[in-house]
Amino acid sequence: MSWTLSVWEKSLPVYEAILAQPFIKELADGSLSAERFSRYIAQDELYLGTYGRQMFQIAGLLADPSEREMFTAFAQSGIDGEKAMHQLLIEKYGIDCRVQPSNVTLGYNAHTQAAIDTGVKELALAAMLPCLWIYNRVGLDILANARLEGNPYKEWILEYGNEQFSSGVALILEMIDRWAETAPEELLARMDDLYLESARYEYAFWNYGYTGTY
Repeated sequence: MSWTLSVWEKSLPVYEAILAQPFIKELADGSLSAERFSRYIAQDELYLGTYGRQMFQIAGLLADPSEREMFTAFAQSGIDGEKAMHQLLIEKYGIDCRVQPSNVTLGYNAHTQAAIDTGVKELALAAMLPCLWIYNRVGLDILANARLEGNPYKEWILEYGNEQFSSGVALILEMIDRWAETAPEELLARMDDLYLESARYEYAFWNYGYTGTY
């Protein structure tokens, strides 16, 4: 079994808990309050700034030119797409992003930065992967189950159907699986731990949007 399939199975309870969150269900049916949506977007805007910097730091750890080129292109494309969508939503809903980062946002950014600071590409990407993979899978689930007609969040939901992003995630999964094939057991265990902690932060990030607590 590949590393990604193995770690996905281990994180499945967290993923299923994310899908069961009221934020996800109300976003999909259009009943989510503007206050809760705005709180999520404001924190995501703060997170995105650090995310972009960290993605390029990970690219800098990749010695293989083709891997570095692929990862850099994916990072830039994702950042550009997110920024454009955020700007549309911020203007549409009048979202004030001049807020303090939540403990979830601060903790998540610190967690991924610590993994990057090890200088070990496997650890760095394992910590960042849930932000890419779980986010992508949650988004595709929302898109598949959403009531789009009359849904005030239709534009954001449709963005989840971005095939370019999904294809990029698939390439990154293939890349980290290649690395894992020759990684020692101790390194694989550390990758698991970092990934699972990030998966829990993914849950906490959605939950903060709904409850405003951590």
